[in-house]
Amino acid sequence: MKIWKSLLILFITILLAGGGFWIYKSYFSSRQVNSLEVISQNAVFVFETYEGAAQWNTLVNDPVWEILKAFPAFQRLSDQLITLDSLNGGSGEIAKTINGQQATISLHSTGIETFELLFTVNLKPSTATDFIDEIKSRIPSGSRFQTRKYTEQDVLEYYDSENNRLWSIALLGDLAVISPSSFLVEEAIRFYVNEDQQSLFTLVKSIPYNTEAQGRLLLEGKGLASLLKGIGGQRESAAIAGLEIMPGVVAMDLMLLENQMVFKGPVVYDEEVNFTPSIQANLAAFEEVISNRTLALTQINVGSIYETQKITNRAFTARATFSGDIQRKLLDKGFLDSFTGELYLLDLENAGGVDQNLALLARTRDAQLAIQQLKEFQESESDEGSDFYSGHEILYFSEEDFPAHLFEGKFPGFGQTFITSENEVLIFTNSQQAMKLVLDDINAGNTWGKSSRAPAAKKDLSPTSGYSRMYFTNQIWDSWIKKANPSWSSFLQKYAEAFQSFPWVSFKINQLQDRTEATLSFPYDGEAKPNIETTDAISLQPSNRISFDQRLIYGPKSIINYQDNTEDLLVQDQNNVLHLINSAGQEVYSEQLTGPIVSEAYQIDYYKNGKLQLLIATEQKIYGIDRLGNPLSGYPFSVDGEKINQLNLVDYSNSKDYRYFISTAEGNLFLTDKTGQKLEGWDPNRIGAQTIGAPAHYRVPGKGDYMVALTDNGKLQIFNRRGESQSGSSVKLGESFNSGLVSWRDPRSRSTQLVGITKNGEVIHVNFNGEIGYRNQLIKNDRDSEFLLVPDQKQNDFVYISRQFNEVSVLDREEKPLFSTRVSDENLIYQYYDFGSERQLFAITDLNQGFCYLYDLKGNLQTTMPLESTGKIQISYQSSLGQYLIRTVSGSTLTEFQLAD
Repeated sequence: MKIWKSLLILFITILLAGGGFWIYKSYFSSRQVNSLEVISQNAVFVFETYEGAAQWNTLVNDPVWEILKAFPAFQRLSDQLITLDSLNGGSGEIAKTINGQQATISLHSTGIETFELLFTVNLKPSTATDFIDEIKSRIPSGSRFQTRKYTEQDVLEYYDSENNRLWSIALLGDLAVISPSSFLVEEAIRFYVNEDQQSLFTLVKSIPYNTEAQGRLLLEGKGLASLLKGIGGQRESAAIAGLEIMPGVVAMDLMLLENQMVFKGPVVYDEEVNFTPSIQANLAAFEEVISNRTLALTQINVGSIYETQKITNRAFTARATFSGDIQRKLLDKGFLDSFTGELYLLDLENAGGVDQNLALLARTRDAQLAIQQLKEFQESESDEGSDFYSGHEILYFSEEDFPAHLFEGKFPGFGQTFITSENEVLIFTNSQQAMKLVLDDINAGNTWGKSSRAPAAKKDLSPTSGYSRMYFTNQIWDSWIKKANPSWSSFLQKYAEAFQSFPWVSFKINQLQDRTEATLSFPYDGEAKPNIETTDAISLQPSNRISFDQRLIYGPKSIINYQDNTEDLLVQDQNNVLHLINSAGQEVYSEQLTGPIVSEAYQIDYYKNGKLQLLIATEQKIYGIDRLGNPLSGYPFSVDGEKINQLNLVDYSNSKDYRYFISTAEGNLFLTDKTGQKLEGWDPNRIGAQTIGAPAHYRVPGKGDYMVALTDNGKLQIFNRRGESQSGSSVKLGESFNSGLVSWRDPRSRSTQLVGITKNGEVIHVNFNGEIGYRNQLIKNDRDSEFLLVPDQKQNDFVYISRQFNEVSVLDREEKPLFSTRVSDENLIYQYYDFGSERQLFAITDLNQGFCYLYDLKGNLQTTMPLESTGKIQISYQSSLGQYLIRTVSGSTLTEFQLAD
């Protein structure tokens, strides 16, 4: 009994002690958190510093900043730091706060092609709460913070005066976590709450921070793989797979040297590889073979060929039968015994229609013996034989990835293999064209060892490095643009000059006495000041194509998918079938209509439950269609059997008590409720003429609501909501119009006016009393001149079009010329898009030729080639991605392009 009592007392004591410790940790102790503990191993990069302010000031005062500031990411980082500083009191308060404290900036994938920054800073426990309170107290007027919980942790969401969420902030112990992406803050919280997760800290905790450095760059394979997935056109590749499971991480200190930005630091690599360079290294022998048409180069230069075999590609899956044959018929017979530890992989220019030309160079002390052993292996495997070119016998192996099976998974990408030798170097290529390219350059002396045109980067290739990877920026640039996905391709083209200010990039691994060290170098011209020409035309590649059975006659029109806030597209084919396509390019539904669509595509919340339905009209009926393609109750309906010309959606007070404003070919105006019931005063309202553009509702500050229509005989009709004609109605503005009116608030007079331009080029401003306050005749050079007013996509702004002879001039609202361009045909469509700031685009579609030309408002073409289009195009702007989505129809094909801002 005494033993049981003793055990019970011991158990209670342990329970109380443990409970007390938990209460202390939970409520009285501020947990000390290393910033790296809340950062995922998937981070593209992490920059860690304890001298954040000093490091930033050093960077912006170094000549390399002239290049870096041209990139929007660095400019945005600068702006974000200024914003954070202003929210924390300004005058360098952020710098004072983080002085001597651990801080990180990391880049993370937040979508298929998108990336965002995460900021962390360790704060002294006494200042952590003050830091948040200071930010709260200094937000600009109209902005606000909204608090929410995520796994029991407070998250502050910062909204600007326009209700855009800009920042998410969380305080995790003594660690402040800040990001424009709430997803990244939530991920950091998950790492904080679940301490057993594999964070970046678990990879680098064995590498102590160098207190003499101002900061260090952390890179890991998974993060680099996520970068390639987001930028590349293929999300799955041998390179990505290899990086995702690469057992290594580097922690490199930043050093700003003369004309060079360098990161240098230790490597942690799980494989037992000795990167001591080969004492037999003969770089000159390889320079005799390395073509000047090399785009990128990988060098492995270790003590022996068997040391290179320890560098394995774990992502490569060998074929067991083929591996067994290589082992028995080559390796067991000593094939590699004469090889040195020097291997060079060359990425070569595209040639002969091959997307990627590769050449693997391996030095051997007995090239003839190696070729003879390969011949014997070839004869035992197949009867493919050999060929001859430029005095060289070339062996051919049809088995995929022969070099990868030979060298432990390294060097994948050889769909077939061609092999020859040049002196003591064996040459493996993945195509016949690549082999011819290499041999032609050897014979022509177009190699690093013989040509004066060898790249300057040649000096950065050293026999003292155990491993090197080099990219020659100017040479590989076109290849990167082609391999990037459409969104990033246009971005690379736009900022080409900034990227190419770094003529090459090199990554090296050196074996020192006590450690393995990596060096990442970005050499540059100290006088470089790249000028980003935002007007340069870009070669666009389609990001998606969808083909239909019939020619398309309507669309593309974008509408919102209320389920995930993405954009759906509407098109109609020549059989009058309506198709709804989602953002993934899949057809949601198709619906047979009575005829071609004659209206814009509107969305209504018919049931006032947040779910949106489509509203469109043909000449015969008005359709209401839900997300699944089902008609709304009572739809479609006709309007007294009359032929519908135009439809407009009216919602007087944003109450979702919709009104449909309709004009017909019979010269009548109807106003119905959302059930199709005609309203008093509009059953119908007879104006005796067809309308130019859709009849519209305007709410004029201080005056009230007006229902307005412009008729094809040049008369302005003005009514109140009850259909009663207003003072000044039926005023004659001009003989006729090619385009409708737009409502515009003059900032000088602060009055709201209707603005239009007649067929003869007379600009007219009229108020809602029918009083013409301004007339001006634009220059008219011949009787066939064409004049139109083209509003932007939201009817907020407009431009004028003046087409004289074979030239189109675009004028702003003040009638000042913006630009002119030559045209050859008369059947043209004009569209104007304004997305704020400097993001304005003007499209001219030539219906005769089936081409669309895209300009900015300075008249600069935005694409090197016109886009194929047989109708109006559609453009959306994705602010989070900094890109335009451009959709066109041509024949029976719907095409989407992505253009970087």
